[in-house]
Amino acid sequence: MRILLLFVATLVFARVNPFVPVVTNESNHTVKKEYFSQKKIQLPNDARVLKSISFTYQSLTGAIRTINYPINKAIDWHNPIYINTKTIKSPTKTIKIAFLNMYIKKQKLFIQTKDKLIRQFFLVKPFRFVCDFKANKNFLTYTKKTKTFIKKIVLGNHSGFYRVVLYLDGTYSTNITNTKEGYLIEFK
Repeated sequence: MRILLLFVATLVFARVNPFVPVVTNESNHTVKKEYFSQKKIQLPNDARVLKSISFTYQSLTGAIRTINYPINKAIDWHNPIYINTKTIKSPTKTIKIAFLNMYIKKQKLFIQTKDKLIRQFFLVKPFRFVCDFKANKNFLTYTKKTKTFIKKIVLGNHSGFYRVVLYLDGTYSTNITNTKEGYLIEFK
């Protein structure tokens, strides 16, 4: 009798395709990313020594992490504490390696080329982004160090394609846009 009851309950609550999500997103609007700029914090009136500051954030993989910064300094609780981000005006940096022109501004890289991008992928330890372009070119390997979020650029020759390796200062995700002049890579 229990087996029959279990079988009937399974049929009643079963879905036709279990891989289709139960919750569907009916709205097709995109959510605009809102960046943090400033926060004013007023400490309680019994605060005398600021021991540490903790930041809890969501990483690129979605994991929630916390970083704790020790301070251990006396404070006046009358004065609020401000946390803000500093916007740095960065000029466009032009990098010429062999036959390629690259332009870096903020967290974006533009590679000026008419060659087709055939694949792109990440490698770790050290974290780097690799782009392969279809072309039959014959050249020696070029290396160029930069003082941006891209620490080093290596351009290498392979059979039927050439490879651009970007050594990055941290982990990123990318958004690549193909333009008439080349490829715009936005690092997030």
